[in-house]
Amino acid sequence: MIQVPSEDLRILLEAGYLYLGMQRFKEAKEVFEGVVVLAPKSEVPLVALGNVYCVQGKFEQAIKTYHEALEIEPESAFAVSYLGEALFFKGEKEKAVETLEKASKMDPEGKSGDFARSL
Repeated sequence: MIQVPSEDLRILLEAGYLYLGMQRFKEAKEVFEGVVVLAPKSEVPLVALGNVYCVQGKFEQAIKTYHEALEIEPESAFAVSYLGEALFFKGEKEKAVETLEKASKMDPEGKSGDFARSL
């Protein structure tokens, strides 16, 4: 396995989010899929990939991808908060509220908890 410096991975993730912000979903997806391969032990690129699906309204695929991220890091408030968002937009309100409350409790002082509470 090729070891990629974390700074390089961060730059790739930023590039993917730039594509996502420009609604260039194909390119964003390709970048995030590449980072998933380069960092298979991190949930972060899977959450980013799930965000591509969520923005496109592909909530089932987003939810599946967030669950994959949680298989890698079950205690990731980051992944749990985005899972809650996808459930909310899919229309699964009760499950979304439960998931967002969990994310908020997991990260009461951090950005993921703040994001969960903002929804």
